[in-house]
Amino acid sequence: MVRVRQALTLIVLVLLIIVMVQNAQPVKFRFLNWTYDVSQLLLVLIVFTIGFLSGFGTAKWPRRRRDDDFAPTETRP
Repeated sequence: MVRVRQALTLIVLVLLIIVMVQNAQPVKFRFLNWTYDVSQLLLVLIVFTIGFLSGFGTAKWPRRRRDDDFAPTETRP
C-alpha cells in the first residue's frame, strides 16, 4: 500500500511539473479590485499548494466526540 501511495504521489508531481512548464506565460490575475500580472506557473503552484494544504488539514482535523455517543446505556431488568 505504501508503494502505491508513493507511485501515485510521484505521478501527480510529474504531471504538475509538466503542466507548470507548459504554462509559463504571464497572466492577469484579478481578485476583487486588485489586478496582478503573475506567471501562470507560479499561479498553478500556489493553487496546488492551497488545495493540498486544505485537503491535508481537513483529513487531519480532530473530530469532536459527543459525550452522549459514549455514555453507558442503562439496562432495565
